[in-house]
Amino acid sequence: MASRGVFVTGFPGFIAGRLVSELLKREDQPNHYYFLVLVDFSERARTQCRTLEQVHPEFEGRWSLVEGDIRLPNLGIESDKLKVLREEVRDVWHLAAVYDLRVKLELAHVINVEGTLHVLEFCESVQNLERHYYISTCYVAGDRGGRVLEDELDSGQGFKNNYESTKFWAERLVWNRMQRIPTTVFRPAIVVGDSATGETVKGDGPYSIFRLLFRLPRWLPVLHVGEGRATVNVVPVNFLVEAMAELARTEGTEGKVFQLADPFPYRSGEILEMTIEALERAPAVGHLPEQIVRRFLGVPRIEGLVGVSNQTLEYFNHEVDFDVSQTQAYLKESGITCPDLKDYLPVLLDYAHRHPEIF
Repeated sequence: MASRGVFVTGFPGFIAGRLVSELLKREDQPNHYYFLVLVDFSERARTQCRTLEQVHPEFEGRWSLVEGDIRLPNLGIESDKLKVLREEVRDVWHLAAVYDLRVKLELAHVINVEGTLHVLEFCESVQNLERHYYISTCYVAGDRGGRVLEDELDSGQGFKNNYESTKFWAERLVWNRMQRIPTTVFRPAIVVGDSATGETVKGDGPYSIFRLLFRLPRWLPVLHVGEGRATVNVVPVNFLVEAMAELARTEGTEGKVFQLADPFPYRSGEILEMTIEALERAPAVGHLPEQIVRRFLGVPRIEGLVGVSNQTLEYFNHEVDFDVSQTQAYLKESGITCPDLKDYLPVLLDYAHRHPEIF
């Protein structure tokens, strides 16, 4: 049986590599994977493909590295290779983005918005495209509060940072072309390590709190920042990739948006208490007004010493609820559900403690 072409951006990123592994488990027919990689990451990408071959022997000989750059027209791909891709590709997975909450607007716009535009233009040039899978984020909701539905995007919201705003504008580009490009949109919440092993490569978001607690003496009581009532929605990477791979092979997902979030998220105060308990630390003794903490973290030296930024702090005090009704309905038959953070938080902490290089 002839291979179908699957084109992937964002490789050899942590999520992209794990996603491909999940896709290989679910193949109904052999696929040939084309990975768009920056020249500087070619060797790393080749190594990751060799690792995937060890786990999935059938993957051998079914992958190609395509040097290019989403920031460039035609993705910076040489014309001969571009012609082959336009003929062979059936599915496009667009994961490449800049995820830094402190990213400058110009860089975020070039990668997240212009990069997405170039991927969409590539999709339109593919002769037999069956599906474009776009990885967005729940936080295109920006500063909205209350319940955010999966079929909602533009509600006149503002944004907490350039990451959110540029991912919003990128998703708008995707929505605007859905009539011409068969697309499924995935919106992950805050992605953390594997719920079984704790494995991750980037210690940001809630990990900055973990790191701070690792540094402080165990006997030293800590304070909650703010009232701790806002929910913090985190999902383990294994749930994320399993859900995306399963939804990719599920009928009826074209034109749909799936918010891959925890349906039962914990409040920030609860997460801090669970973390303190798992680390066998002295309990929290009270609350410190968020405004005071923000003022201190606004001083670069203090922020560097503490290791927690104001940008991260905002996500622990922003009350928003991500609806996952559609996601749950489509995943119901598969049995794939988001694990309970309380069950795997000790695993995340243990991995982070043993792997300080992630910070």
